Amino acid sequence: MTNTALAGAQAPAAGRLPRRPVSMPSILLAAIRDEQGEWTVGRAKPLYRRVLGSHTYRSTIRRHLALLEALGYLKRHGDGTPHRCYTYRTEGQSR
Repeated sequence: MTNTALAGAQAPAAGRLPRRPVSMPSILLAAIRDEQGEWTVGRAKPLYRRVLGSHTYRSTIRRHLALLEALGYLKRHGDGTPHRCYTYRTEGQSR
C-alpha cells in the first residue's frame, strides 16, 4: 500500500489564503489597541485563557508585555511602584 498525495492537497481551497500561525504577543497587542486603557498582567490573563483555552503563567504574560514595550508598541507606567501597567503608544508619543 502506498500513500500518494492527492493533486492539490497542499494548496489552500479556492479563494482562501493559507493560515499563518499568529503569536500571542500579536493577539495581545491587537486587544490593547482595540480596547485601549491601562493593561496589567491581571487584565491580560483572561484574554490568554479565552484564546489558548488553558492556563498561562503570569511571568509569560509579563514577558510578552515587556517585549511589546521594548519593540515600541506599548508605554510602561508605574516604574518604582507596586502597580505597573502598559498603554498603547500612539504615533506622536515619544519613548
